[in-house]
Amino acid sequence: MKKLRVFSKNLQKLRSCQHGAVAPLVGVCAILLVAAVGVAVDVGRGQVAQSKLQAALDSAGLAAGAVVSQNPTEEELKPIAEQYLKANFGGKTIDAALDEDGFVLQLSEDERVVTLSATATMPTTFMRIFGHTSIEVAARSEITREMKGLEVALVLDVTGSMGLPVSPSDSTPKISVLKESARNMMDILFGQNSTVEDLWVSIVPFSHNVNIGTSHTDWLADYAGRAAKTKCIGPNNHANWSHTHSASEPAMHYCPTNGPHVSTRTNPHTLVDDWMIGSPSSWYFRPHAWSGCVLERWATGDDVTDASPTDLPFITFFFPDTPSTGTTNIGLNDWRADNGNRQVNSSRSANKDCVTSTITPATNVKSTIVGAINALSAGGNTLLPTGAVWGWRILSPEWQGKWGGTMNANGLPLDYENDLMDKAMVFMTDGRNEMPPCAPSNSDGIPWNHSVIMTAYGTLCQGNLGTTNQTAANNVLNAKTAEICAAMKEKGIIIYTIVFGSGSSTEAKELMENCASKKAYYYYAESAAALDGAFSSIGDSLSNLRVSK
Repeated sequence: MKKLRVFSKNLQKLRSCQHGAVAPLVGVCAILLVAAVGVAVDVGRGQVAQSKLQAALDSAGLAAGAVVSQNPTEEELKPIAEQYLKANFGGKTIDAALDEDGFVLQLSEDERVVTLSATATMPTTFMRIFGHTSIEVAARSEITREMKGLEVALVLDVTGSMGLPVSPSDSTPKISVLKESARNMMDILFGQNSTVEDLWVSIVPFSHNVNIGTSHTDWLADYAGRAAKTKCIGPNNHANWSHTHSASEPAMHYCPTNGPHVSTRTNPHTLVDDWMIGSPSSWYFRPHAWSGCVLERWATGDDVTDASPTDLPFITFFFPDTPSTGTTNIGLNDWRADNGNRQVNSSRSANKDCVTSTITPATNVKSTIVGAINALSAGGNTLLPTGAVWGWRILSPEWQGKWGGTMNANGLPLDYENDLMDKAMVFMTDGRNEMPPCAPSNSDGIPWNHSVIMTAYGTLCQGNLGTTNQTAANNVLNAKTAEICAAMKEKGIIIYTIVFGSGSSTEAKELMENCASKKAYYYYAESAAALDGAFSSIGDSLSNLRVSK
């Protein structure tokens, strides 16, 4: 009985004891805390995976955007983007796998916006205790192909060698390949748009001179004086000409006296006495005017600068008229009647050796640029500094208000270092500098052999490059090219260079490689496909891309 009372008393004490009561609660909370930590760890791993997926997707979008003009369909773009996505998402930093069906790429109708989305699955660690074995992460990116403000000068070699085949195995004329490649570059820059805001493209064809166009007579120092000469035809009376009139002959206006400084062309007259041409089958000299070529400003050293024509005007380019032999002295400012004994070869004219393809000032109209490209024709020798310096002049703010038309209306060229506009020159050639050789001349240094080529530096015999030796003259031209390129780069102009053709010299390659703003901006295009690739690569480089969302 006593034992029973003791047991009952102890049981009551045990029932009223609170020691260890929180232990079960602590146990439950510990389990929940471990679970929360596990979830946090897995969620954190998921966030890392999502961040890496987003970065990889952005890279994939940029890769797709860079070639969107070359591969305009979604089917062609998707494998390119997917390759970049896999390469950038994989690795040892995360244990996650891309979902094969989770990658989607869409291209906008105007082919300028690429939208991408992707999902990936990551296995869990702690959360699998609660039955969750994986986490899915997702990312979305929108890449806008944005046309940053650009002034681009395409300085294109149209020398005679550009009319030759690309290579022994490809008979296509190089000029034809150039046109197609340049047009493809316009497709990249303009896309499907006929105009693009703040995209200004100019074409500067060159050979041994450049044609600025006949509308720029105000750039010339001597034009007004030439046009003011007496408008008549010599000699002073009809009896001095031994010929029979025909009904098709124009009415003559005879000079009152023979002598220098009188026009010797039929009406209407435009320019005067230094240059003339005879019809191949008739006795008279037919009229002709300045065609747009100019001589370079070597006397002051401004053949390698962007000095404006207001500060330093140019001299008209005209091939001088000559007698039929080298015995009669025909000076630049003194035409002698020579009893009508003049060469009447149909290839002779005041504008002989003036490149026929004219500069096309900057425009944002695609059809205008394509039309200028289509009109290019090949002929003449290679003078690289002549092309380079005019490429600079059409980009230089020193020439604001000079080019007229659209350029003047839009205040072009803009100032250097404009945050809203980049300036670039694409400088393409298939050969090295080559000053044409000397030819027989009279005492004034004017060639009487009409086969000689007159350049923007006159003829080699005149020594305007400081020498009459052809090799030395070519070296001078190389130095001038390098000087112009260096000056342009100093102003912040981006220069891309291309040497085209399997027969291109090492000298030309080195000169053009050094001219480029960086090594990656120099291209040697041995074949037609390589030239097209070079222009396409440059077009993509000029197109600025950004991640818009």
